[in-house]
Amino acid sequence: MLSPAFTSRLLPATLVLLVVCAIMVPMRFLAWTRPLGQLVTAFAAPISHPLAAFSRWISPAESSPLVSEKVRELEARLEETQRELRRVQLENKGLLRSLEELHVLAEITAAPVRQVAAPIFGSSSDLSSNVMRARAGRQQGVDTTSVATASGMQLVGRVVTVDDRTCDVMLFTAKGAEAVSAMIFIDATANGLVCRLSPTGTGTLKGPVEDRRDGAGQAVEPAIGQVVRLNDGRWASCAQMLLIGKVTAVEPSPEGPLRKIVTVTPTIERLDRVSEVIIRTSASSNDDSGATKEKAGSKR
Repeated sequence: MLSPAFTSRLLPATLVLLVVCAIMVPMRFLAWTRPLGQLVTAFAAPISHPLAAFSRWISPAESSPLVSEKVRELEARLEETQRELRRVQLENKGLLRSLEELHVLAEITAAPVRQVAAPIFGSSSDLSSNVMRARAGRQQGVDTTSVATASGMQLVGRVVTVDDRTCDVMLFTAKGAEAVSAMIFIDATANGLVCRLSPTGTGTLKGPVEDRRDGAGQAVEPAIGQVVRLNDGRWASCAQMLLIGKVTAVEPSPEGPLRKIVTVTPTIERLDRVSEVIIRTSASSNDDSGATKEKAGSKR
C-alpha cells in the first residue's frame, strides 16, 4: 500500500505530466478527450451563466454599442464642423487682407491721379545703369514729380528727367539712391511702424524701425512678411502708400537691443527687368504747370 507522503508527491507529478503531454501531443491524438470537455461544459454552464450575469451587474460596461456608435457619429460631426470653421476662418482672413489692400488703394486713388502706360525701351546713355528710359513724356502729362509703378502697385522709382516723348526713371532700390521713409503695417488697420530705409545695392532696402510701446508697455516689433508702404512727404501725393515690399528679415539694432533693423524686399524680384511701367502723376501738378503756361502765354 502506498504511503500518504508518496501519494501527495505523485499527484502533482501526474498533473505536470498530463499538462506536458497535452502540450506536446498533436491535437489529432487528443480527439478522444472532447466528450469529456463537453460533459464538463454541460455541468459548468448553468453555474457560470448566473455568475457572469452577476459580474455584469456589479461592473457594467461603460456604454452600450448603440451609445458608442452615437458618440462616434457626434465626434465625426464635431470634427467636420471644426474643419469647416477653420476653412471659413482662413477664407475670412484672406478677405480681410483683400479689404485692407482695397482700403489702401482707395486712399491712394482718393487724390486725382493721372496714369499712363509707358514701355521701357532701354537705359539712359548719360546716367547710371540704374535709370530706365520709358516711352512717355510731357505730351502725356509726365513731369519730375511723377513716379513709376509696376504690377500690384509696386513702386519702381521716380521720374528724374523728362522730355516731350520720353522720361528717365530712377529705381528707388538703386545703389546711391536716397533713403525713403516708410510704414510697416503690423495689422489689418492703419496701425504701423515708421522706418527709414536705404538701398543696399542688391535690390533690397534696409534700415531702423521706430521704438514704440503698446498700452501694456510691451515693445511693438515688426515681423517677417509684413507689408511696407511709402510714407515720405518728399515724394508727390500720387506716390504715398505705394507698395515698397515686404519685410524679409528682422535683426537687433547695434544702437540698442530693443530697437530693430528690417530688410525689405520688393514683391518683384528684378525691378530693372520690367518691360512696362505705369507713370503716375498728381493731377494738381499738371494743372499747376498748365496754369503757368497759360499765364506765360497771356503775358506774351
